[in-house]
Amino acid sequence: MHNLKVSGPEAPSGRRPDSGLLRRDSIVWLAAVSILFLAAELTPQLLRMPLGTDEITYIARTSIRVSGVSLPPVHGQGAGLLAAPVTLLTESLTTIRAWMSVLSAIGLFLAMLCWRGLRPGWVLGLAGLIFGSLAISQNSGVQIYPDWWGALGVLALTGLLLHAVNGTMRDRVTLPLIALASLVIVLMRPQNIVFIMGPAILAVIFVRDWRKPKVMVAMGIGIAAGLLEWVIGAYLWFGGLASRIHLAGQEPPSFRPYLSLGTQLKVLNGPWYCTPPHGCSGWASPGESVWWAAFLAVSVLGLWLAWRTSGWTSAKASAVLAAATAAWVIALYSFLVPFGAPRYLTPSFALMSILAADGLVWLVTKARWHRTGIVVACLFLLAGIVSQRVVLQRDALQQSQTRPYVAKAQQLREAGVRPPCVIASPSVAYYVGCMGPWTGERIPELLARTPQGLNGWRKEVVGHPRTIVWVPVKPAPGKAG
Repeated sequence: MHNLKVSGPEAPSGRRPDSGLLRRDSIVWLAAVSILFLAAELTPQLLRMPLGTDEITYIARTSIRVSGVSLPPVHGQGAGLLAAPVTLLTESLTTIRAWMSVLSAIGLFLAMLCWRGLRPGWVLGLAGLIFGSLAISQNSGVQIYPDWWGALGVLALTGLLLHAVNGTMRDRVTLPLIALASLVIVLMRPQNIVFIMGPAILAVIFVRDWRKPKVMVAMGIGIAAGLLEWVIGAYLWFGGLASRIHLAGQEPPSFRPYLSLGTQLKVLNGPWYCTPPHGCSGWASPGESVWWAAFLAVSVLGLWLAWRTSGWTSAKASAVLAAATAAWVIALYSFLVPFGAPRYLTPSFALMSILAADGLVWLVTKARWHRTGIVVACLFLLAGIVSQRVVLQRDALQQSQTRPYVAKAQQLREAGVRPPCVIASPSVAYYVGCMGPWTGERIPELLARTPQGLNGWRKEVVGHPRTIVWVPVKPAPGKAG
């Protein structure tokens, strides 16, 4: 069986040690996979995909376009900050998509690099290929979404944590990187402290051999820095910390248990967002669920192979922490969130890809029937790459067809709508220059927090199709405007 020790695979006796660019632990494997991922994203259909509603709210404050659309109070500004070097300079959709694609490919490379020494380079390259070939990975990577970056952050954090507690990397390297990975995770969403980082935090508290204060401090510094941005934003835009916490608590969904596991599984093949019972159609591409079942099977195989090793080895520790974090994310989103969105589960897919790579490596190296294993592994990889790309192309087309925000905004401008104004759709409001409510905010609440106040606006119906727009009440005759 393939040896997954921290020191890497043992060379069989009589075999010359690996050499050259494509040696088993070469960094070239990671670079090659990242380049392939970038090439998959730099395709016309993805580069031309219009901005979605969530993306617009993330960049509203870091955009060259002036609008009254604001980030929902519960969210973090991390995704918008990543896009800011481009969105502050241009509205070019292709430029924005290309920038995020390049950042995503670099992020994938760096996150996988944090596992080097825990797995041979070619095994990590295989894991990167599995994760990067997922439709939701390529879809999220090209867009301004926090979930992809949360996934890369927890992938990096898990590898770095294992290095730190095992002493396989110098503290002056691991500790700052642990703080940086924690910062990225929290900067994307403050609730990621629980939803994504929970198992890592619990591990360094309750696993005796991992209970190292310096690791806890590094994670704490990253978490505090990430929360600092949220706190500063509270005073800049939401009237203070208490007000932002209150407003965030008003956003849907309400905090209570849900049973949405079926919905989460249903949308793995798209659509990328599903709100039961009216926001979901039938099960898209049910045949693709066979591949997802295979993905789960080889991930479980990788976990089992590590678990059956004698003693608490590094391979077992890394596999258990990866599996626990993946299961944790799926469980929390399945029981605390009522709607389905596969991008929320990308942290789980990232860590499952490590386990799946372990399983595939065992299949192709088992002495007795490795030829059959090679066939099975190749079929798994090829089926995933092809079918996931089909899913991506279909859903990218669907997203392009259901995001006519620019056209609607143009119609309203032609009908004479100009700022200041309020439109119920924040996506359309962004392109007109109006204000728009965040998710869960009612229009009267939005109007009440404007300088004009609730009674300073009147409702008009304009355009074709008819759209409700709130415009300021004209001053009474004889009164100053």
